[in-house]
Amino acid sequence: MQEASPYFAYAGGAIVALYLLYRWALPKPIPGIPYNPEAIRSLLGDVPSMVQHVGKTQEVHSWMSAQNVKLKSPIVQLFNRPFGRPCVVVTDFPEAQDILVRRTKEFDRSKFIADVSGGIVPESHFVMQTNDKFRKHRKWIQGIMATGFLQDIAAPFVHAAGLDLLQLWEEKARLSKGHAFAAANDVYCTTMDSIWPIVFGKDPANSNSKAQLRLYLTVKEVDVPSDPDAPITLPKAPHPDIMQSILNIMHSVEACIKSPVPALAHWMLRQTPTLKKSFRDKDELIQKEIRRAVDRAMAASKDGKEAQVQCAIDDIVIREFQLADKENRSPEFFSRGISDEILGFVVGAQDTTATSVTWALKYLADHQDVQTKLRNELRKAHSEAAADGRAPSAAEITTTIIHYRDAVVEEIFRCSLTEASSVRTAVVDTQVLGCFIPKGTEVFLMGNGPGFFSPEFEIDDSLRTKSSLESKDKVGSWEHSDMAIFNPDRWLVTNAAGQTEFDAAAGPMLTFGLGERGCYGRRMAYVQMKQLLTLIVWKFELHKCPEALSSYAATDKMAHMPQFCYIRPVKAKW
Repeated sequence: MQEASPYFAYAGGAIVALYLLYRWALPKPIPGIPYNPEAIRSLLGDVPSMVQHVGKTQEVHSWMSAQNVKLKSPIVQLFNRPFGRPCVVVTDFPEAQDILVRRTKEFDRSKFIADVSGGIVPESHFVMQTNDKFRKHRKWIQGIMATGFLQDIAAPFVHAAGLDLLQLWEEKARLSKGHAFAAANDVYCTTMDSIWPIVFGKDPANSNSKAQLRLYLTVKEVDVPSDPDAPITLPKAPHPDIMQSILNIMHSVEACIKSPVPALAHWMLRQTPTLKKSFRDKDELIQKEIRRAVDRAMAASKDGKEAQVQCAIDDIVIREFQLADKENRSPEFFSRGISDEILGFVVGAQDTTATSVTWALKYLADHQDVQTKLRNELRKAHSEAAADGRAPSAAEITTTIIHYRDAVVEEIFRCSLTEASSVRTAVVDTQVLGCFIPKGTEVFLMGNGPGFFSPEFEIDDSLRTKSSLESKDKVGSWEHSDMAIFNPDRWLVTNAAGQTEFDAAAGPMLTFGLGERGCYGRRMAYVQMKQLLTLIVWKFELHKCPEALSSYAATDKMAHMPQFCYIRPVKAKW
């Protein structure tokens, strides 16, 4: 028995050590910030609750803002990464605006963004901290959001892709005989078809919608369900190979965004043969198109002419020529940085707008009064096109001010919640709403909860910063009675002359973020939405779909996407 005593001592020591290790590994809350009590008693923290919610709803952000409601606080902390520090979740527009616009020395780009998107664009400005490297990258792409580029290059390409979509839906409506059909893939194909030439220049060989049209022109009829409420299943042509490779890369981010360890999840996906090939295809495409742009610029220079911008890569190459000359260095045309900026632009400009358009189809079909008023306002503003029996041109859509259209677009962006939060990292020890925030803490600024779609929390002004208080009246607030519903009229105000006009500051919205690190492609998104929405509503009446196909259930991928997107388009009456 005496000989066994050391073993009992070792076992006892091991048990104590394991217990101490267990206690050390338990979540450690930040003092003073509300949290779920059960989370700090589990090594997994809030992960089981989050995973259960995602399993039921396919949504992450709705679970996050629900914790603020559950804990009755505009600021809470969540333990959503095993063995990691807690993140802080804030649902209050004045505080979010203050952090995003005025407290940029305290909060910077989130590491969470780099973990999610760094696997595909590690050298894009999108994932960088706000430093000299970030500003260098921004100089490469600043011309893409200039008014001239948006009006002269982007808008016509979006318009052309939109016309292809209308033709495709005419063919689908012919075959569907009044049944609803799925529309999300068509919308995503159309936005890809619009952004492709904007970035790479005209490329007739790579068009999703034209591939679909070629297929549908050969289809005379399909099986039609006997149940009038049942959706019809229609054939689908494959994507062009290179576009499929880009889509594979985009979907790889979607597949890991809900993982507690997104960087590791994406690394594992990148080891698959499909993604390895997709990345090779992407690299070959971008390097080839950069070479062509460089050749065009050098040929123009040799002839003593000014290089012409036909697409985004042309503009990037010309700017790099100018920057290299100014900085007395060799150009970096084929650097990973420029390549990642190009891919980042393709991904960002395609996904957010497409998702917003899918939500638009649902909202307009379910709000026939809004759809009818919008169509009437469009016809009134584009009276010449209406008289000619044609769709408005890209230039007409871009340059014509239509307040109600702008209000509808803004309300679609507000309600679609394509990006439900802006994420920042505290780069110094600081405070939010009177609570201590340690350096390195991830702060999620939610745009889908109280203050946006339900009444805001009452917060004592003494907890706010001076800059927040000084700016609190720059953006209005929503009437509590209709915050949660789709209502474009909320964006319309009466000016001093008694006229109704659109007011972008009528109330809070965070879909595009705010400040220097807000969505860089915001202006492009508005160009795309105005072009596509005008063409769709001009051409078609979107009839309401059966209830079973009209759910507003969503899924959080790269954007907040509807699980159901069906349409019943009928040619609009004149």
